[in-house]
Amino acid sequence: MAVVAFEYPPGVHVRRHGPFGYDNYVSYREWLRDEFCFRCVFCLKRELWDIRLGSFHIDHFIPQSVAPDLGCVYDNLVYVCARCNSVKSDLDVPDPCKISFAESMKVVESGTVEALDESGEILVEVLNLNERDRVRYRKLLIDTLSSLAPEKEEEILCQWLGFPDDLPNLSNRQAANSRPDGINQSYYEKRSRGELPPRY
Repeated sequence: MAVVAFEYPPGVHVRRHGPFGYDNYVSYREWLRDEFCFRCVFCLKRELWDIRLGSFHIDHFIPQSVAPDLGCVYDNLVYVCARCNSVKSDLDVPDPCKISFAESMKVVESGTVEALDESGEILVEVLNLNERDRVRYRKLLIDTLSSLAPEKEEEILCQWLGFPDDLPNLSNRQAANSRPDGINQSYYEKRSRGELPPRY
């Protein structure tokens, strides 16, 4: 398997889960973690790369200041790192459920996010994805993972590029669900069936 630490998922994101009925958007956290594969939808930072609690947030894609009625609507929520959430704030950016981020931008070997179209240009500029420290962080990670000794490579790659240990068991969540089939495709269920790859 090639070492790919930063790769936007192909295609437009199609929501797998559809919980509803919570009166607090934070209650959707475990659903969103699974929905967006335990990483920031905008910059691809993974949960495993940050040990601080609270380093990942729930973003109201259409801000609450614009549409307060969407405050607890699952399809308006995305999973993001604290940095991207802070920068995005109430700003307007392309929606991962309407365009393919993989066709709009890519992370190159230097750690820079390269825009591939107008949507990518907006995302890179508005979210400040090429801020010096962010580029340096990505470059360091890319170089480190690419330089691993073969005998240690897979073990360490799985530590950096694997799934979190605490995969959410969504079948235990007390919520109505407009897309119940998604639970069967959750990462917890895939692990239970032995279908979860060691890294992604």
